[in-house]
Amino acid sequence: MLRPAVAAAMMLTLAQGAFAVTTSHTTPHETYRLANGLQVVILPDTRVPVVTHSVWYNVGAMDEVAGKTGLAHMTEHLMFKGTPKNPAGTMDKLVQRRGGILNAFTSYDFTAYFQKVPTPALAEMMDLEADRMNNLKLTEDEFQPERKVVAEERKLTTEADPADRFFEKVMRRHFSATGYGHPIIGWAEDIQGYTKEDALHWYKTHYAPNNAALVLVGDVSKAQVASMIEQTYGQLPKEQHVPKRERPVEPARTAPLEFVAVDTQVQVPVWHTLYRAPSSFAGVAGAKVQPGEATALWVLAEILGGSDTARLHRALVLEQELADEATSSYDAVRALETTFDISVQPKEGVKLDKILPAVRQVLAELLANGVTEAELQKAKTTILADETYARDDSFTAMYRVGMWLTAGGTMATFDDWRTELANLTVAQVNTVAKKYLVEPGRTTAILAGTPGQLGSLKPNL
Repeated sequence: MLRPAVAAAMMLTLAQGAFAVTTSHTTPHETYRLANGLQVVILPDTRVPVVTHSVWYNVGAMDEVAGKTGLAHMTEHLMFKGTPKNPAGTMDKLVQRRGGILNAFTSYDFTAYFQKVPTPALAEMMDLEADRMNNLKLTEDEFQPERKVVAEERKLTTEADPADRFFEKVMRRHFSATGYGHPIIGWAEDIQGYTKEDALHWYKTHYAPNNAALVLVGDVSKAQVASMIEQTYGQLPKEQHVPKRERPVEPARTAPLEFVAVDTQVQVPVWHTLYRAPSSFAGVAGAKVQPGEATALWVLAEILGGSDTARLHRALVLEQELADEATSSYDAVRALETTFDISVQPKEGVKLDKILPAVRQVLAELLANGVTEAELQKAKTTILADETYARDDSFTAMYRVGMWLTAGGTMATFDDWRTELANLTVAQVNTVAKKYLVEPGRTTAILAGTPGQLGSLKPNL
């Protein structure tokens, strides 16, 4: 989460009295749907004459099939190759002339494109983005060089980083049944095998108004831009058939997984463990989502390892002096089941076999005695402050909304976390801790630079 320095002032103010969340507060927005199926979400912000214009497609790496991994990311690259009306480079030059910025990003649940520009340039951005939603032009001479660019990107990032190489293997085993188990950029051999037809098929199958959301954040309102939206996006073809998104389920496990490796390129040893956890939209092993559990896990992550005063830091860094850093994190906004993560950076000279027993001791204390009311209130205050300031930024607000919609949410439920946070009890946090911080759901990943750093552990990956 973003942690702006100004959040400290808000946290101090909140901490002076009893914690309270204004449950009536919802993110100001206007939303509707075009006749062709495009969802429109507008978040007005009149402080400066700027707007962040974005299109979010309900397709990402999770939707890829074996042998064609990375196609979502590859298509993101190809979307800048232009159309008959707007050749390659047109959008970049126009955004630069208007003093704006643009980018695109692919994740497991989505592919998104955005431009942040002065409000008067919004009509031009809509014209460009709507055009490439339906009219992408792609030749072999454009496709093959870009495929090589993506292959080189993988070499320079993932393949050049020993930790990234290691975690690709770990995640493939942790998420054995879903697309979350392969890298977003794709496996190297799949990238080498892409054809122009593969990319065009992906584009024609998934890039459609009824499989996308237009999210605008800034100095605009529906009254100001509805006509503009209709004249651009509204002119795209009526709803087309888009395959229903598959949501595969990871099977239940009866034992933990542990992967240990040595790579001489490693400068700093890695110790990381993941627990299977529900997201806001999918339970573990196909279980039904239980209201409030995601928010309770969010708070649990803050209490366990969200700060320098959290339990993991106190125990492993301050008291036992085993680590330079010990944190926990949780991502609730995923289309499929997610993970509750604990990450420890051992102190130099500390053997990696010492970390798991120390973490287990912290967890055993937590599970036996539970969190305290004081910890709960502090975590609530921190989360509220962080999220309030984060969502005050137009880009972050756009990102939060886009992620929520493409994972499976609606604007009607976007702010439910506030009510859940306000009403959350110690008992609820303790319940999710006992339910999900369990051995069968644990995957531990340990990476060393030399065998000597492992202690008694033996490489198995």
